[in-house]
Amino acid sequence: MSERLASRTLRNSVLVVGARALAKLAVLVVVVLMLRRLGAEQYGRFAAMVVYVTLLGVVADLGLQTIFIRDVSRDRRLLGRYLSNLLSTRLLLALLALVLLALLLRVLSPVLFPYTIAGFALLLTTSYSSLLRAGFYIRGRLTYEAFAIVVEALLLLGLTSVAVARHATWDVFLWVYTASYLFTCVFAFAVIRWRWHESIEVRLEPAFVRRLLVAGLPLAIGFSITTIYAQLDVVLLQLFKGFQMVGWYSAANRFIDAVAWIPQTAMGAIFPALSMLAAGERRQLAFAFEKSYKMLAVLALPLAVGIGISADSLVHIAAPRGFDQSIAALRILAPSIVLLFVNNAFIYTLTAMNRQLDFTRLSLVTLAVNVALNLVLIPPYGYLGAAAASTLTEAALFAGGWWLLRRQSMPLAVFGSVARVLASALVMGVVVYLVRSWPLALVVVVGAAVYLGGLLGLRALDAEEWSIVRAGLKAGP
Repeated sequence: MSERLASRTLRNSVLVVGARALAKLAVLVVVVLMLRRLGAEQYGRFAAMVVYVTLLGVVADLGLQTIFIRDVSRDRRLLGRYLSNLLSTRLLLALLALVLLALLLRVLSPVLFPYTIAGFALLLTTSYSSLLRAGFYIRGRLTYEAFAIVVEALLLLGLTSVAVARHATWDVFLWVYTASYLFTCVFAFAVIRWRWHESIEVRLEPAFVRRLLVAGLPLAIGFSITTIYAQLDVVLLQLFKGFQMVGWYSAANRFIDAVAWIPQTAMGAIFPALSMLAAGERRQLAFAFEKSYKMLAVLALPLAVGIGISADSLVHIAAPRGFDQSIAALRILAPSIVLLFVNNAFIYTLTAMNRQLDFTRLSLVTLAVNVALNLVLIPPYGYLGAAAASTLTEAALFAGGWWLLRRQSMPLAVFGSVARVLASALVMGVVVYLVRSWPLALVVVVGAAVYLGGLLGLRALDAEEWSIVRAGLKAGP
């Protein structure tokens, strides 16, 4: 991977990550407003419905979006044909998802069944916004994506504020989220159709779509399995313990979700470059993979340490009453941040290499581990057991991803490559623990300064890595 390509992909990552950072601040305020308005029981219902929508969202995609990005990144002339077919296909798949959503709610959560249409509206808009905005990544025009991210979040914040002021019930917030995603759908379509003059029409070529479905099926199975194990804990909590525990657990998970977008966004921007490199020399792809792993670790370690130590302050700021139980869950979930970040490097690299079947096998094993852990830990320990199962599952996924890439002649020194980064995070953790009683904002500033100082003092990044960072931040669009 050339330094120029590394810098360009880093620049794209920084642009979108920066936009998402601003947007996540707005979304965090949204979560705080909802927690304070709804309480644990009602927020648990909202969180459970979102989980069911997420589970059925896989049906509306079936791996097609990843195939779309991979193929069109290699030949951008295919954008119009792929997008036209996938827009039509996604509608048919979404209707199938609606039927399955209704059945699932009827059987597993009858109290949520009356709100099926609201859930479907959310599913449809999230599905289409994800597909349409993929064009921004393919074309490398992430300024549009950054704009969409920020406006979408501000719209969500504004509508949430109105809903809270009007003392809205939990289901109204499903429509609030739907409206924000609808904006992105309209904006992305307008850019692709009238700004880039891509031909988008109602088209459905059965043979073409069938070929894409065959290519995407292993990914669909893998993503389905991954989605199931990521959401299964909430379903089991609801069935075994009720919506209140779902509310406590989901509140803790919101802090993990607040940073989980970072590796997904960064690797989403890098994925087209990985796909191109996968078609060339393995040495260049190995370089990109190793640097991606290290940079994700640099970002993840201070977040995991800081969130774990400051869990009580974070929860009390978000919800002063009714969510003290979320503190212990958040501390158990905090180590999973590191694993969640670096696992994205494994997953995206395997996909770029066309190792979909390996990803599927890994997902199956991870699902089995997750199901077993949840069934063992949730009945006696409730939401704390769910938190432990989540962290242990990420560890299993990490071990499997490392082993699969090692088999493809892409070995990685798991600890050796980030030893100095780990040392910097350890120093930061000690300092943050000592000043944890200070105001949270001051703790964050002190922790960030100590961590940055550790990275510089211990020379955690080599000259080449700093060169990539500087070039990525300074280069023009």
